[in-house]
Amino acid sequence: MKKNKEKGAFLRQCVGCGRQGLKNEFIRIAKTPSGEIVIDGTPSVGGRGAYICNNSECLKKALKNGRLSKNLRSEIPETILKSLKTASEDNKDE
Repeated sequence: MKKNKEKGAFLRQCVGCGRQGLKNEFIRIAKTPSGEIVIDGTPSVGGRGAYICNNSECLKKALKNGRLSKNLRSEIPETILKSLKTASEDNKDE
């Protein structure tokens, strides 16, 4: 994580494309301390996290290369994958 000198905020990096940006520009997938994988809609979910752009191309890259699973150190459940695919397809229409 690098600090953005202009805004004073820490930058996050997409596991799919590698683009850096502020955390509100990404979807966060978190592995809770209990081992559950969730899509983090609020910043209150603790645990290991991975950030991904909200588009289908980044999701495809992250899954194809296994970066998402590797980053979270866990397999991603099908329910989470379906939710991510739905969200990225909805964003594609906009």
